[in-house]
Amino acid sequence: MTCDIYLEQAKSNEKAARSIEADYPDWAVTMCFYAALHWVEYYACVSGFDIHAEYKADDKESRHTSRRKYVDDISQELGNPNLRKAYAYLEQESRKARYLQNLSTNAKVYYTKNRFTVTDSFQKLQQIKQLLSS
Repeated sequence: MTCDIYLEQAKSNEKAARSIEADYPDWAVTMCFYAALHWVEYYACVSGFDIHAEYKADDKESRHTSRRKYVDDISQELGNPNLRKAYAYLEQESRKARYLQNLSTNAKVYYTKNRFTVTDSFQKLQQIKQLLSS
């Protein structure tokens, strides 16, 4: 497997998110998170770093936990806390969309009424792309 597989998936997720943004903003937000996740995996791969071997976690979400720890560390290495903040934002919004965390309505209605959150999700993804592709 080459590192490009992660880059291709990140681009595919972002393209899909853009294509459904108007009709399914909840899924667009979720896809922004998964695009960011694959950008992180791509960055680690081209850096020769195995996230999941280096950051072992004991909980059931060990892959997400490992990736979160890696993002925290590379944010410090790059001297840019915006990477960690953007990634955490996307993960939080994705969980909200998928699991209806702290919502009193369904996710599609919530994100349709809160379009700024969808816009913010795409902006956070752009920040992550810029930070990890430079």
